[in-house]
Amino acid sequence: MQLTELFLLMATVIGAAQSQSWAGTYTPDSSCSTSTCCCLSGQAVVTSLSTNSYMVNSGASGVCGGVTTFTGILYTSGYVGSMMVNADNDTLSLSSDSRNITVTNPTHSACSGKGYKSGTMAQQANIITLLALFLVGMVINISTK
Repeated sequence: MQLTELFLLMATVIGAAQSQSWAGTYTPDSSCSTSTCCCLSGQAVVTSLSTNSYMVNSGASGVCGGVTTFTGILYTSGYVGSMMVNADNDTLSLSSDSRNITVTNPTHSACSGKGYKSGTMAQQANIITLLALFLVGMVINISTK
């Protein structure tokens, strides 16, 4: 019985300690108004530059002055961040499971939107956690015999 309790305690601690993951490929939704805004389109790729900064590369559509791509720097602190888009300093928030980003334009609400992480990167943290729990369980099981 103690082994089960220890396993559940460790699963809780590892789950709580799991950090956010901004990096990945996101698909922007259609909530940003392309009739009045320059919006991210296609795939938005977020890559880490350092601990709290990321490069964002994406297609662009709407009122973009002929520009078809967007490149920007995202600065983060935990689950919130900021990024200059045109002349606006947008606020970004990452969901607790690191699968969704919400972009809020404080000046033009029609230019706000969301992005949904795609591919295996969204599952990477869960797979690593399960593998770590399995290995810890095996070590505990072997040491109690």
